Amino acid sequence: MIVYRIKLPVEVATVEWTGHNESELTTFTSGGFLLVDPEDGEFTPDVTAKVYDRLHDTWIGVKTGQHVVRGPRGEHYPIAADVLAETTEVVAS
Repeated sequence: MIVYRIKLPVEVATVEWTGHNESELTTFTSGGFLLVDPEDGEFTPDVTAKVYDRLHDTWIGVKTGQHVVRGPRGEHYPIAADVLAETTEVVAS
């Protein structure tokens, strides 16, 4: 095992999925955000939407209350609000 310390600050943008801001997230992800039907079995029942991660060419389930991050390579992925608060600091809003 190799252990690394991340030393370069990286700024990322996020939008919180409130369950009511589909249009904002669709724009933020350049069309890579879709609502899901919890009954279709694609994700666990608490997943209400999905975001496309172009870096890994896959859709990722998003729970209401999670933030969708746009990473440094243009990738999108969800992160829980508590994890975001523990690991980042706001630099602009």
